Amino acid sequence: MDDENKFLFSQKIQTMEAFAEFFQAVFAASRPEITVEIVRGKNVIGLALMTGDKILSPMVRLDTLYDKYIDGYSLWKVFCEITSAYDEYDSRNSTGIVAAVEDFELVRHRICYRFMNYEKNKELLETMPHVRWLDLAIVLYIPVAAHDGKGLYLAVDDALIEKWGIADTEALFVEAYANTPKIFPGSIRDMEDVFKQDYDNAPETGYEDNGERMYIATNTEKFYGAAVVLYDGLLESFAREIGRSLYILPTSISEMTLVADVDEANPAELRAVLKNVNFETTEEKDFLSNNVYYFDRGTGNISIV
Repeated sequence: MDDENKFLFSQKIQTMEAFAEFFQAVFAASRPEITVEIVRGKNVIGLALMTGDKILSPMVRLDTLYDKYIDGYSLWKVFCEITSAYDEYDSRNSTGIVAAVEDFELVRHRICYRFMNYEKNKELLETMPHVRWLDLAIVLYIPVAAHDGKGLYLAVDDALIEKWGIADTEALFVEAYANTPKIFPGSIRDMEDVFKQDYDNAPETGYEDNGERMYIATNTEKFYGAAVVLYDGLLESFAREIGRSLYILPTSISEMTLVADVDEANPAELRAVLKNVNFETTEEKDFLSNNVYYFDRGTGNISIV
């Protein structure tokens, strides 16, 4: 260990929060290929460590390591222990992450919700709590890390709920409905602006919108962003702003495309556009639906057209 690192690891840390922030900074400086996210529970703190090539990443609880540190364990030894756990972790064997998520208090404020197609996932849905919504299902997951449409997560299934000892699954959805907009704030942006900013060229949709704008509804990380249409007040405030009800095209799990309801809008044409987009550009794993939905700004209801 060089003199600079000796000084870094000789610091005195007084709180668990500072302990977590210290190792987040150390990994950023020494192992930049590893993204470290601090995961906060009610009474515990953990670290989620990930790189883009792993399906899941290990989550390390810090309470035991912090106790070791207080009892005389050096920061360097703690760092080596965390690094070893990461390097030895096999993404095909989720032991590292499960050890952390089995503690409900550690992850309850991280539970989120997302959409999946109901008919195509019936067998999978038999193993996890879900809520029917139109032709989709709302399911729960725990994000480990997410950025620019990519991320890692752990599905909340019946086996995990049993380990939590949770009998009331409705309470989990209450948690998720509160957590998701906080963790992944929603936005609605003009499609033209989105493509100008995020892409070199806009894809062809085959739809002429008669001068009316099309919009993209997603979240800050574009990670399971289609679920933002359920965010309290998001569609209502946008429809009020433009003075129109909305057609909703579920173009992928990452986003919904919105079209203002004007006299020229044709639901049949929109269905054809949606099917074309899903066939040409949406990967099978990202598919949601070929049905067009309608948000009525008068009632606040969403229905299949």
